[in-house]
Amino acid sequence: MERPLPSRRPSGDLPPELLGAARPEPVVTEYGPGASSPSTVSRLLLVLAVLAGIGLAGYLAYPAFRDRNTAMPAEAVAQKDVAVAQLRRDDPASREQAIKSLQSLAATHPKYAEAQAELAVALTLQLSDLNAEFDRLRVQSDQLKRQADQLTADRRPEGWKDRADSLREQMRDLEREQQPMRVGIEALRKRLDALMLAVRTAPAVEPAATVAARLKAQALYASVTGHADALALAERLRQVESAAAWSRLAHAEFALSSGSPGTTLQTVSKELEALRTEDTTLMRAYVLGARLALRQNDVATARTLLDETLALNNKHEVARRMLAQLPTDEPSP
Repeated sequence: MERPLPSRRPSGDLPPELLGAARPEPVVTEYGPGASSPSTVSRLLLVLAVLAGIGLAGYLAYPAFRDRNTAMPAEAVAQKDVAVAQLRRDDPASREQAIKSLQSLAATHPKYAEAQAELAVALTLQLSDLNAEFDRLRVQSDQLKRQADQLTADRRPEGWKDRADSLREQMRDLEREQQPMRVGIEALRKRLDALMLAVRTAPAVEPAATVAARLKAQALYASVTGHADALALAERLRQVESAAAWSRLAHAEFALSSGSPGTTLQTVSKELEALRTEDTTLMRAYVLGARLALRQNDVATARTLLDETLALNNKHEVARRMLAQLPTDEPSP
């Protein structure tokens, strides 16, 4: 009884063989060579979710981005449409009204790209008419010079000198008439050059109607000025416009301004004939057809087309003046 009892070990002080059994080994999960840890998968899913959200937001915001320059008041759009309809009449008075209206629109709504483009179209049509009138006076002056030179060379018939002096006085009158016209053409070219910079500066994405309006202005201006890119721009316009109308007018303008050969003039004349059948209210197709006919010495066709122009729009003073200047029919001998 007096034998001492063995001392008790603290609970945490177990023998080594029991201590090893009491402590559980940590669980280690091994992943194969192609596997990812749970944290990596979670991060990947999070990134994909963020990208999907950004894509969805961009898709939903695209219409607003696309139409950011065309969200115009209904009154502005209606005013632009009226001006475009006035340009179709093609007479100087209607065109002047359209120019004033489009200038007002462009000043009030500087981001209205269609209004700027249609203003460029209106001014380009004005430039075309000025060029045509200037060329007519130049051709008339050249004819007078040839007649005066012939009289001087032949020294007959009687009174040839007075006749030659009269012809040269007419030439001086034509030169005086051409001078202010020359100044006006130069000023209008400068104005259009500045405006076309804005027309050409287009955003990456915009509505189809705005794209067509920009190409319409560019193709027509290049054609009237005889630029080398005119036909390529006209073809691009044909691909985007709802009906092949202004692209064919651009072809005709280029044929007249660039001095195209007779076969090209005939082809373009047929294009305008088809256009007049499809659209009887686009007066420009009649006037350009008459100019092409005169370039081919077809006075009868030119007279018919000018008569039709005045029948459809009796305010078309350019057609009236052209008709009055046509050579009279002489009876056959």
